[in-house]
Amino acid sequence: MSDPYYAQDDEYGLIGACLSGGPDVCYEVFARIPSDAIQQDKLRQVYEITKALLGRHEAISLQTVVKEWKRSIPQLTPPFEELNRCDEICASPANYPEFAKAVLEAYHRRHLRFTGDRLIRDSAVTTLSVDQIVSNAEAGLTVEASKEEVQSSKSVVSRFIDSTQERFNRKGQLSGITSGFHRLDKLTDGFQLGELAIIGARPSIGKTAIAIAIAKAAAIDHRVPTLFISLEMSDESIVRRMVSTVGSIPMQDIKTGEMDEGGMKAMGSATAKVAGSPIYYVSGSGISSIATITAVIRRAKRKWGVKLVLIDYLQKIHGSKSAEKKTYEIAEVSGKLKAVAQDTRTAVVALAQLNRENEKEKRVPRLNDLSDSGQIERDADLVLLLNRERHEANGEAIIAIAKQRDGECGLVPLWYEGQYCRFTDPSPTFQ
Repeated sequence: MSDPYYAQDDEYGLIGACLSGGPDVCYEVFARIPSDAIQQDKLRQVYEITKALLGRHEAISLQTVVKEWKRSIPQLTPPFEELNRCDEICASPANYPEFAKAVLEAYHRRHLRFTGDRLIRDSAVTTLSVDQIVSNAEAGLTVEASKEEVQSSKSVVSRFIDSTQERFNRKGQLSGITSGFHRLDKLTDGFQLGELAIIGARPSIGKTAIAIAIAKAAAIDHRVPTLFISLEMSDESIVRRMVSTVGSIPMQDIKTGEMDEGGMKAMGSATAKVAGSPIYYVSGSGISSIATITAVIRRAKRKWGVKLVLIDYLQKIHGSKSAEKKTYEIAEVSGKLKAVAQDTRTAVVALAQLNRENEKEKRVPRLNDLSDSGQIERDADLVLLLNRERHEANGEAIIAIAKQRDGECGLVPLWYEGQYCRFTDPSPTFQ
């Protein structure tokens, strides 16, 4: 009976493919398979030697590997028997994808077994909270092909060419998830998978409203699976505001229930659209820790294929440990949100509070206006700062693109409609 945790013959075949296939096969294999995926000690050493030869642009063959072994590990006899078996099992280097797949599968199974063992051990550690134990286990279930491997220039350039070709084939379509705002999407190319975006604003400016507008554009208009995490409002309150936005029904009418027949019909249509959309909600004080939130995101990714996560809002999240300063706690939270975005390949959009400086000075918000920690701006791939005159029920608003790793910064005009708690693109008159 074969061992699910150990792909013995496939390890031999993989090494044989590298030795007989030359640099082209080696580049592909090394980009996918980390060294610790090779379980047999002698084969792992051969694998490392082959990588070293490739790094020095030297010829790769049975003879050069043996020569390098004698030079770098003189105290050990070269594994001639193992190398001969590699040659026997690999009939053709063209078979390397099958060998690589089997080796990686066994490696991932060992990784999952280790995660299960850790969960059992951690469950007895009273100094760890249940949320932290669950978060550690969830993180362990995120399996990646290679985390520590150095990538060759050829491998990276090849991926760059493929990515560029993909962008060309889209012919102007967004590479990321739409925000629902045309000019913002044009400047950012949408919210990118694997990245952390921050939307900052002062209280009562419209952080939740902008998040609801993004959720509406992504999940209702474009059917993107979306997770809405709120530490400030109940899920019913979020739906109420979303119904107002979608159906153009004044919030006050929904609150009081004073609607005519047309209003009731509009609400029925709007609630049907919201109910039929792939939006999933989590709210309440029970999800206030970063460990719980990252665990929820990982589960939502596996269960529903979530691609967009909206979090309202960052400074309400508690770190896993009691920090001496709020700055340290927020730094931990932003770092773990960035990590979970990368691990799960989701676009994470977190709302954040700004300090009072821009209101005192009556100016457009700046990057250093983010409250509590400069680490937020360092972790974020995209920082958007929202501003408007809060005392005006309707009027112009702006989003300042204060940071963008792969693009320009600038100002994006919006229009705010207070009765619907809704942001929209401005009409051409206001642009």
